[in-house]
Amino acid sequence: MEQRTDLRPRDPGVEDDVRPADADRETRRQQWLRRWEERHRHDRWGWRRRLRTDPRAYRIYRIVVGVVGTLLVLLGASTGWLPGPGGIPLTLLGLAVLASEFFWAHRLLGWARERAHEFAGWTRTLPRWARVLGAAATFVGVASVIVLGLLVGFGVPAWVPDDVTAWLVRLPGVD
Repeated sequence: MEQRTDLRPRDPGVEDDVRPADADRETRRQQWLRRWEERHRHDRWGWRRRLRTDPRAYRIYRIVVGVVGTLLVLLGASTGWLPGPGGIPLTLLGLAVLASEFFWAHRLLGWARERAHEFAGWTRTLPRWARVLGAAATFVGVASVIVLGLLVGFGVPAWVPDDVTAWLVRLPGVD
């Protein structure tokens, strides 16, 4: 039995795992593809494992997954500018749906996850005052977008003083 030179943990359920240390034998894309195929061969959901045995049903299933995932991504892109959680969560949900069946989406989701972890690690290196200032700026920005959305959607409430109302109605779209 060959002794491992790298001390990173192996992926559960994958017997013959390939690591970047073996890059001279396989390219990085081949490594991803090999892990992808190995995980799908040992699918944890029995209904999907049975579905893969029927090529026609599996093709229809992949089409449905593709359509649903694409619709979620498009919905996320079209609602990203609206106040509230819409764009990013819907886009990531659509990408996760697509990643359940498509290798390219699985890789893209992994890339996005790595960037999120890098960003989170970077924010932990900032001083406390910078993190507090960033959180406060984010809160003010989100609150401003929500208030502006309410003003555009429902108009200026009657209880707002006249001086403030005169200023608010000069904003585009606010009546």
